Order: sequence, then structure tokens, then C-alpha cells
Amino acid sequence: MFCQKIAKENKMRKKVVSLRRPAINKVMFFFTQLGRFSGVVVVMIALALIPGFWWKVVRPAGIALTISWWLAFAMKRGMKRPRPEGKRLTEETDHSFPSFHATCSAALYLSLALGSWALYPQLAFLLVAAAVTIAGLIGFSRIYLGVHFLTDVLGGWLFGSGVTLLVWAVLAHV
Repeated sequence: MFCQKIAKENKMRKKVVSLRRPAINKVMFFFTQLGRFSGVVVVMIALALIPGFWWKVVRPAGIALTISWWLAFAMKRGMKRPRPEGKRLTEETDHSFPSFHATCSAALYLSLALGSWALYPQLAFLLVAAAVTIAGLIGFSRIYLGVHFLTDVLGGWLFGSGVTLLVWAVLAHV
């Protein structure tokens, strides 16, 4: 059963890898960079400059990111899932599950979606669509570049979203 799941993931990954083109590679590298620590910091600083976002978005996002990152770090060390083998466009040194990029993008962009909904309801649909698209492209870029399986990304999104929702629920009562 487990071997069948791995075979399906490898088959899907090969399909994604077959999409590689030089122009698409540049786009995927951009979104992967956006999901790295430096990219997250730049986004957080930009969000902090938007009126009202410091308290409603940046603060909960920072808390959710910190908790998610440390727990994901512990999960990676405990599970020690190897990264996909084969054609990678970039290299990573740590374990595969969960994807830090997916975990952190879920925490950050879900916080953006939740906060924007409360602060700017007239722009909420646009901001939520942008948040989902960016987090989706960050996760997809990890599979495209060959450093994660689909389950690494899905697990990261679920984990980061869950932690974020818990943080938001706690902050709503503080």
C-alpha cells in the first residue's frame, strides 16, 4: 500500500517535472524565493506598512509562523523523510516532510486572508484570491523544482493552516 502511494507520487512528480521550461523555471524560482525566510520577512515588512495590518495581520502571522516553523522543524527531524530523487533544479539539505515553504506560506497568507477580511471587507475577495494564489504557487514551485513530493506540500499547507487557525482563535479571546 505504502509503495503504491510512493509510486503514484513519483508519477505525478514526473508529470510536473515534464512541464519545465526556461521561462517557467524563472517564475518557479521567484515563488520559491518568496517562500524562503528572506521572502517572508520582506512580505511581513510590506504588510506592516499597510494601515491596520500590524495588529490584525502581522502580529498573528508572526506568532503562527514562529510556532509552525519550530513544530515543522521538529517533525522533519523526527520523520526524516528523504527528498525525491532525480532531476532537481535546486538542492536542499534538510528532510522533506513537511515542506517549510508550504507550512510558512499557509501561515502567512492565511493570516493575510483572515486579517484583510476583517479590515478591508470591500477588498477581501481580491486579497484572499491573491493570498491563495501566492501560497499555491509557492507550494507548487517546490514540486516543480524537484525538492518535494505532493504530500510534503499538502502536509505543510494543512499544518501551517491548522496552527494559524488555532493562533487566530486564541488571539480572538485575548
